[in-house]
Amino acid sequence: MKIGDQLQKQRKLRNMSQNELADKLQISRQSISKWENGASLPSFSNVIAISELFDISLDELIKGDVELMNKLEDDKINLSKTETIFTVGFVLIIACLIYIYSNGITVASVDYWLPGLGIIFFIGFISNIKWSVFNKSLNRKAVFFGILLLVVIFVPYIMHEVPDILEGIKEGSNY
Repeated sequence: MKIGDQLQKQRKLRNMSQNELADKLQISRQSISKWENGASLPSFSNVIAISELFDISLDELIKGDVELMNKLEDDKINLSKTETIFTVGFVLIIACLIYIYSNGITVASVDYWLPGLGIIFFIGFISNIKWSVFNKSLNRKAVFFGILLLVVIFVPYIMHEVPDILEGIKEGSNY
């Protein structure tokens, strides 16, 4: 049985309109109509939500719908850009820590070169953001935490680097 037929059957068994189902899934009624008419297929997350809502197994819901099963097999795990930054970032953090500790690299040597790279990467990151889109996505709490993040990143860096810079200037003027 196709997912659209199964969806319509389960919806009608529960005396539920397309609007009611759409509200529960937080989607448009037109999406429900398209699924039931076979004009489009639900995403994997919607298939799971439908399964949970109607309390039927995924197997029962999609079994026999070859087109949907092929779509779900072809769907790759698509992470958002933010999820990619955090996921890949944390994997690289772990890899770097393993490399650093397994090769006996000292904290002092990491403190020496890492802040400079951090500034370079930070500049590269902020120079490639589409600020008009980014600004629209920020709420007051995000701005507040962004400010605090900036402070905790840069205060230690400045405290570390300014004395070295002043020392270099002082030594340079003694010649």
